[in-house]
Amino acid sequence: MVLVDKGRTTDIIYQDLCKAFDAVLHNILVSKLESHGFDRWTTWWIRNSLDGRIQRVAVNGSMSKWRPVMSGVRWRLELGPAWFNIYVGDMDSGIEFTLSKFADNTKLCGVVDMLEGRHTIQRDLGRLERNADDVALV
Repeated sequence: MVLVDKGRTTDIIYQDLCKAFDAVLHNILVSKLESHGFDRWTTWWIRNSLDGRIQRVAVNGSMSKWRPVMSGVRWRLELGPAWFNIYVGDMDSGIEFTLSKFADNTKLCGVVDMLEGRHTIQRDLGRLERNADDVALV
């Protein structure tokens, strides 16, 4: 709010990646863990804890067939939020304005009292969308 206090026209955009913890693709997560230097044993353990889960849906007494769970990290699991942070860690790549992240929420903030500022925040929004799309969160 310092910018507003200084009389600067500021855009603040809040983004909530709805159900983002459920959308984490296991293969992309493991790949990102490997690129962050996690050893083969650790990534095997994580993949093993994610794979092999199944689920089905019940609606009005009718049950679907059991299906494998191919995505999602359990946010109630102590490691779930940490894995999610690694999964979305590079979403701010190329962002020019200030970006704050907490779990599945982001806040983009920048001065837009000049035309270039408005163009910058628009480019940043486009980058955020593309970066989220790259990891299947859109």
